[in-house]
This record gives sequence, structure tokens and C-alpha cells, in this order.
Amino acid sequence: MKIVLETIPVWDGLKSGSECFICDLMKDAERDGIRYYLSSAIMTPEIRVETNTHGFCAKHFSMLAEENKAQSLGLVMDTYYEENKKGFYPSLDGVMSASSPRKAEKAFNSLFSYYESRKKGCLICSRMDERLERYAYTVAALFSEDPEFKAELKKSKGFCIHHTKVLVDMAPEALKGDILLEYYQTLADLMKRNLERVQADDYYLTQKYKSENRDKPWNGCEDAAKRAVYKFIGEAEVIDPVRKK
Repeated sequence: MKIVLETIPVWDGLKSGSECFICDLMKDAERDGIRYYLSSAIMTPEIRVETNTHGFCAKHFSMLAEENKAQSLGLVMDTYYEENKKGFYPSLDGVMSASSPRKAEKAFNSLFSYYESRKKGCLICSRMDERLERYAYTVAALFSEDPEFKAELKKSKGFCIHHTKVLVDMAPEALKGDILLEYYQTLADLMKRNLERVQADDYYLTQKYKSENRDKPWNGCEDAAKRAVYKFIGEAEVIDPVRKK
């Protein structure tokens, strides 16, 4: 597999000291995707064909809406609605002309089946997934090729569980033999140590709210509960990329 390395963002991410710098990079990728599909790009015919054909997952449709870019999103939705009429209207006409409840229900089910199919495949998820593939490959490649990166990674805060799986899945594309085993063991060690650390921070947070601990320092644990959540589930997950439908 030929994948272009993303050494600069990966190195910058590692230096950030984040709980999962892959999460941070993917949040950036997600924001870039939102901005792109609300930019002047939607005026080009090929992009409108993309949005009409595929659209977005529920999460990213919602994020597009929350940007309050009425003109851009309005253009996207107008032609998206027009495209969906091809699937909706025959079924709706079937309901209206049905001679029995059973036939009306069958026509409705056909509509809802089409509706579910239209929710599959997301252009923003696809853009994110392309970056995620490069980031995961780059982490493995740098682990093998750059002793400084390896050393920094081994003493880092690691990754969320979700992105650890992504890294494990990508590893055989970049590594083989003993270095692959060392990489797997490094990821396991990072997960174990950092889950323990995050839980300890979370426990400290719970004890800090006791009256007898009111005057104790927070020790950086004010956000421990939130960090515990995202260490477990990750952030900016790729949900349903078009290219993996």
C-alpha cells in the first residue's frame, strides 16, 4: 500500500501532550470537512453531484446545520431534496392509490427503505477517513524509522481505545516481524498505563468534592471525568465513509 506520510501533524500532535492526538487531528479534519461543504466549492457541478448522490451522516448533517451558513447549506439541501424525490414520490403515490392498508404499509416501507439507504455513506466521513489512514500509517512508520519519535511515543499519554484499534489495524501495512511486535506491545503498555492514570485522576476528582478535601489542590483533575469519557470512546469518530460502503 502506497500512503503519503503526514510527519509534521503527527509529530506536532505527539508534542502536544494530548490524551489522544489522533482525536485532535481528526477533529481538525472534521472541521475542515464542514467548512469545505459550506464553502464556494458547493457551486461547482461535480461537488453538487457528490452531495446529491451521497450526502452526509446524521452527525455531520447536524454539524452543517449548526454552522448557520444558510445560503450554502440551502443550496446543498435544495438539490438534495430534488434528488430524493425520485425515491420518495413513487412510494408516496403508492400509498395514496393503495386499495388496502396492507398495500399502503408496503408502499411506506419501500419509502423508508430508500430513506435508510440514503443515510448510508458520508462525504465528510470519507474525507476524515482518508486522513485517518495516513495518520495511522505515519505513526507506525515513524515508530520504525525515527528513534526519537519512538522514545517520545513510549512516554506519551497514548491514545483513546477507539484510535488504538485503528493504529493496530493499520500496523501490518507499515511494519513486519519484531518491530511490529514491539509496536503492538508499546500500544498495549500505553493503554494500560494511561487508563490507570485517567482512572486515578477521575477518582481524585470524586474525592475532591468531599468536604474534608475542599482545601486540597485540584492537581489538574478538574476535567478528569470528561477525559475519562473521551479516553474510552474517542472523539471525531469516522462513522460511515462513502468509500467503504
